[in-house]
Amino acid sequence: MSQDVSHFTEVDHSGDPDFYVRFLDRGNSLPDIIRCKPVILDGLRLRDGHHVADLGCGMGADVFEIARIVGPDGSVVGVDFSEAMILEARRRAEELDLPVAFHVGDAQALRFDDATFDACRSERMLMHVPDADAAVAEMVRVIKPGGRISIFDFDWDTFVIDSPDKPTTRAVVEAFSDGIRNGWIGRQLPRLLREHGMTEINVVGHPVFIDFEFLGLLIGGRLTAAQAAGLLDPDRIRAWWQGLADAEQAGTFLAGFTAFIVSGTKGV
Repeated sequence: MSQDVSHFTEVDHSGDPDFYVRFLDRGNSLPDIIRCKPVILDGLRLRDGHHVADLGCGMGADVFEIARIVGPDGSVVGVDFSEAMILEARRRAEELDLPVAFHVGDAQALRFDDATFDACRSERMLMHVPDADAAVAEMVRVIKPGGRISIFDFDWDTFVIDSPDKPTTRAVVEAFSDGIRNGWIGRQLPRLLREHGMTEINVVGHPVFIDFEFLGLLIGGRLTAAQAAGLLDPDRIRAWWQGLADAEQAGTFLAGFTAFIVSGTKGV
């Protein structure tokens, strides 16, 4: 059974942390996610010797990539709220010779001094934190004047699923978006960065299309919870899923959503 991926802040208490590891690995392999990675990195304007933080680092894949860019004179610190994720990141780092470190930590209250890093990155994290405003404030605090922030996140009200059953599709999108702590975070990112004094704000919208299998991983657990709470009708959901399965068989399935990649510079 799929876990509810809206509960990423509770990975260590989910009973199946490995599900979230598998889910992230699968998500990172999506072609549109892969295409977004260089855009996020471009927003950081990295150079040799830079010191960088990656918040919500998961299993560390992006930490490793950044470490290769900043070289041996630089360093990268990965921070994640989940001990299970950090343990997996450290395990994967053992096979590499890179200037990286991983810490369990809260993005809303980072244990770093002011102006520690040249750049700070976050991907698919702010939608899950209880206080996204506090997390952005911390990102700004720990970078140096002139430093860069680049954030990648989704706006879940942009979720599109091709189904002839419009009322059920709309109900599913609303239930999933509202089940995410900050389901509208994508559209809010430019404003949040500006409110915390960031300049040179750049906004890139990027569509992310997913296959039928990943849709099940993504929303299956949340829809089960929404039905149990009486928010969705089980009979309608079964018929809706069957219609999507039929579309998959016919080669006409389509689902996707919009990613926002927002970057900026801290004032000198």
